[in-house]
Amino acid sequence: MKLALRSAAAPLRGYSLLAPVLPLRGGAQSSRKLSSSAETVTVSIAEARSKTAAALRKIGWDDEDAALQAEIMTAAELCGNNQGLVKMYNPALMAPSPGTSKPTVERETATSAVINANQSPGMLAAVSAADLALKKLKSQGGPIAIVTAYNTSTSSGQLAFYVERMAKQGVIGIALANSPEFVAAAPGGKPVFGTNPIAFGIPQAHGPPQTFDMATSAIALFGVLTSKAKGQPLPEGVAYGKDGKWTVDAAEALEGGAIATFGGHKGAGLSLCVELLAGVLSGGAVLGQVPSKKLAKSWGHTFIAIQPDLLVDDFEGKAASVLAAVKASGPSIRLPGESSAKTAAQRSADDALPIPTKIWQSICHTAEHGLPK
Repeated sequence: MKLALRSAAAPLRGYSLLAPVLPLRGGAQSSRKLSSSAETVTVSIAEARSKTAAALRKIGWDDEDAALQAEIMTAAELCGNNQGLVKMYNPALMAPSPGTSKPTVERETATSAVINANQSPGMLAAVSAADLALKKLKSQGGPIAIVTAYNTSTSSGQLAFYVERMAKQGVIGIALANSPEFVAAAPGGKPVFGTNPIAFGIPQAHGPPQTFDMATSAIALFGVLTSKAKGQPLPEGVAYGKDGKWTVDAAEALEGGAIATFGGHKGAGLSLCVELLAGVLSGGAVLGQVPSKKLAKSWGHTFIAIQPDLLVDDFEGKAASVLAAVKASGPSIRLPGESSAKTAAQRSADDALPIPTKIWQSICHTAEHGLPK
């Protein structure tokens, strides 16, 4: 995706995660359904990607932007990450705002840049920011480059996608993102933080990069949405109801409740740091500056690219030694991302992607009929 050197303002849109999913009609059924159950339908990877791209085109995105978003969401779904196709559960949230345009560079130095996403989806802005950080790092010959992005209309999805993209170029990638207020800082408090993820990508001399991607909340927002779509209870201890008490009801958590931070006050502290470094630093919407981040729809992202060989010799070899030592330290030690990689490998080998039925219905209906009038 190319950055256009112009800017555009986009009007604010509301934020609702609870719109009903429309049923399939007529030819909206998948042409290559592999298997199904009450809760899930299993389709080929190509079918999932192409149908999602078709749905995105139908709601207003051009071919390039639709294909890129479909690629990122399908990649997340492939490894079992809850930042995948659940984003199409309510496709209206993925539709362009009036006045949406391509991301533009607003402020720039040799080692930094600020991108105005112009209400483009976070996924498009994140690819632009990660790629620009890489370009600046490689061109200016220094050890670090930082690119921020703001004024995105949706979340960036799975941050591991972007830091892995950076690490494959021999660069350490760090990504942070703030998001709308669904997370309480403490039990009984009102939501103030987003799920505020952070991710790292570490290049490896042999094999894929080592990645670590986590929400600073006890569960990702789209994990709550997935539970709601499947009609399943939430895990214990991840969300509060309206009364500030623990709940396992996903709808209750979304309707007046809140998600908890992970690890109590430590998670709250880390979430606060992400709010400052991804929200404030990027120029995105933050509480104290706007009455509601949900309504402002200007989420912030920060991408940091580091060239390790300018700071230490044989970084990749030494990093591999650390990872091997950790892996060998116990009989059941799994490195970050290891389970996801195994899931992706198995699903790729089977060419079979299980998708919650309600989400697949929404994708197929949107691909054929677009948004409800």
